[in-house]
Amino acid sequence: RQFVTRLFQQVPVLDSGARGSTNTFAQRNMGDVLLAWENEAFLAVNELGPEKFEIIVPSISMLAEPPVALVDKWIDDHGTRTLAQAYLEYLYSPAGQRLVAKHYYRPVAPEHADPEDLKRFPALELVGIDTVFGGWQKAQREHFADGGVFDQIYTKGK
Repeated sequence: RQFVTRLFQQVPVLDSGARGSTNTFAQRNMGDVLLAWENEAFLAVNELGPEKFEIIVPSISMLAEPPVALVDKWIDDHGTRTLAQAYLEYLYSPAGQRLVAKHYYRPVAPEHADPEDLKRFPALELVGIDTVFGGWQKAQREHFADGGVFDQIYTKGK
């Protein structure tokens, strides 16, 4: 907790999302270090040049699995169920996994990705939210709900 509190004391801007944070750091030159999703770091290097940024990969990181879901009411109201279902199925297909890796996301099925694209992803120990924090509900309640650990640290840090 002390380390994270000290870390937040050094944060000049706390953007609301990953892309905003990357833009603030890379384009507005605010901050010394950017803690970013892997794909955002690769995009910044690709867009602005490898001479401007160095990507440092930690030895361990959280397994981030962005959710993908069909929202029944929406797709039924808009008549897009077939299209939405096809997208969802494509995303995890061999072709979809190749596309995912090409666009700087670590594929869940790397055996389907182009070996050249996989070279950019160093070996990394990934730990899940269930293992470390007891699941999303517990982590949300403890760390991110009003008055949770994040609020305590961020308020104290500023």
